Amino acid sequence: MNLSATFLSNLTLAIGLGLGVAVLLWLLRRFAFAQRIRLSLMGVVIGLGVYWVLQGANYSSDDPAVKIVIVLIALLATNAVLQLIDAMLWRYLLGRQRNIVIPRLLVDLFNAIALIAVALVLLNRVFDVDLNAVLVTSTVASAVIGLAVQDTLGNVISGLALQLDRPFQVGNWIRVNDQEGEIIQMNWRTVTLQSIDHHLIVIANSNMARNDIVNYSRPSTQQRLRVSIGLSYTDPPGEVRRVLLRAVGQAEGVCAEPPPEVLIREYGESAIAYDAHYWVDDYARHQHVRDAVLTRIWYALQREGMSIPFPIRDVNVRQIPEDYALQTQEHRRQQVFIQLRPLAVFAPLSDEQIELLARKASSHRYTAGEYLVRQGEVGDSLFVIKSGRARVDVQGTNGHVTTVASRGPNDFFGEMSLLTGERRSASVIAETETEVIIVGKESIAEVLSEDLDRLEALSKAVEARLQESAAKIAASAGKQDDHSALPTTHLLTRIQNFLGINR
Repeated sequence: MNLSATFLSNLTLAIGLGLGVAVLLWLLRRFAFAQRIRLSLMGVVIGLGVYWVLQGANYSSDDPAVKIVIVLIALLATNAVLQLIDAMLWRYLLGRQRNIVIPRLLVDLFNAIALIAVALVLLNRVFDVDLNAVLVTSTVASAVIGLAVQDTLGNVISGLALQLDRPFQVGNWIRVNDQEGEIIQMNWRTVTLQSIDHHLIVIANSNMARNDIVNYSRPSTQQRLRVSIGLSYTDPPGEVRRVLLRAVGQAEGVCAEPPPEVLIREYGESAIAYDAHYWVDDYARHQHVRDAVLTRIWYALQREGMSIPFPIRDVNVRQIPEDYALQTQEHRRQQVFIQLRPLAVFAPLSDEQIELLARKASSHRYTAGEYLVRQGEVGDSLFVIKSGRARVDVQGTNGHVTTVASRGPNDFFGEMSLLTGERRSASVIAETETEVIIVGKESIAEVLSEDLDRLEALSKAVEARLQESAAKIAASAGKQDDHSALPTTHLLTRIQNFLGINR
């Protein structure tokens, strides 16, 4: 066969091989390993094509161009094999099948050593280069380069040490000195964090290795946090602990297990210092959870009449009238009277009787998400919404919870608990910041004990309200009991017995 025929034959073979490999890669395009080795494999095919073309052009195997092509083919083939090992062994067999995560830095180091070893063998076998001379020269060059890039090399070595120790990994939330964030990338030189403000923080591996690191994602994602608060010496620690535990436990984002705990930290100059410890399972949201905890604590303390005292050294100079306290109390009583007077349930009562209720009523505030009352609880008070909104939820016998109503300003609930001590028939949850006026059993009993006619009229007013609302609540709760079916005389007897009023 002449030169032209050999050249055309090899060129056709090269083109055919290239097309065949291209079709094969297209058929395997959905597989991850094919995506990783496609560039190296195409490089090998192109190198083989060039080699065959040079052979067809009657180039000798000792020709420098042919040797260079052979070396490139071998290096590209080695890289393709390494990429295939990476996809099949490190990622699939060990990573997915056995959940053994091989650090990326170690894999890259293995690949680099393998490529360098193959390159040295090719230099010796193909170009007849004396490896001893190359090693001596490379040692001197490495010393010079090492002095020039010692900081970079330090980062690389530190990165390798961090990969071996694995004190953290991508996705962990860590703190290094005053820097805090989630690890989103680790490479040969740096570790990149994303802060809670979505700022990227790039820290050199050498700094990571030298500094103390706090990992908030290990050994588990649950982390214990705390808030500190000072309360008056007049508030019994047992009562304070009860209020704080309930408030912290109901805050959104606080784990139920392990449960929160409240400890006395010290006796301060003006207050007893308490530490409320609680657990979260998503440290990235710790600021939001802390806000919820402190918000719940404020509302709970306000309702219990507990206050956070000012420092003793805080001097407040105010000019107030001598009867300021009486004026404040009278203003509050008038506001409560205005809220209670229009209520249908109290329509049978006189203004004097409403004023008595107003003097003894209390005001409480609730934040969004807090329960004003819970279904099934024992109660003896009536709630009047002064501001805000609350929803009424009923849990049926099947456990399903249904929202049956929404309550706003001037709405009231709990009249059956106030008058008969009946358990709460529904749960009422604040949807916004809500202020309520609470009328208790003692005050209504005092009002009605000397006015039995008003008592009977009141029972009829309650009966009328029950006829409007009890059917809907009973149906939602899956109960057959309907208060609207109770005779008025029976309801009157229940009220008398509960309030301790005898004819």
